Amino acid sequence: MKKLLIAGGLCGTTMLRAGELITESCRAKGVDIQVNIQNLWETTYVAGNYDVIIEMFPFFENEKCPVVSGKPFINHIGEKDVIKNVTELLCGEVLP
Repeated sequence: MKKLLIAGGLCGTTMLRAGELITESCRAKGVDIQVNIQNLWETTYVAGNYDVIIEMFPFFENEKCPVVSGKPFINHIGEKDVIKNVTELLCGEVLP
C-alpha cells in the first residue's frame, strides 16, 4: 500500500479534503492508499516512509520521495492537475 503525507498548518479541512480527493482518484484506478494528515505547527517531526508528500506551505527539503505543493487545494487553481499528478505518482500505470 502506498503512503501519502499531507502536511500543513491550520488548514485541516483543506488537508482532509485533499486526502479524500486523492484517495477517490487512486481507488478509481484500483489502488488503495494510506493518507496521513499532519499539522506542522503542532510538531515538525515526520515519522514514516512516505511515497509522496503534499506540503501546504514550503517546509520539506531533501526528501527521498516527491514533494508536491498543496497550494492548489487552498486557492483551487490547478487543483485537478495536482490530483492527477499525485495519483500518477502513487498509482503508476495501473489500469482501471
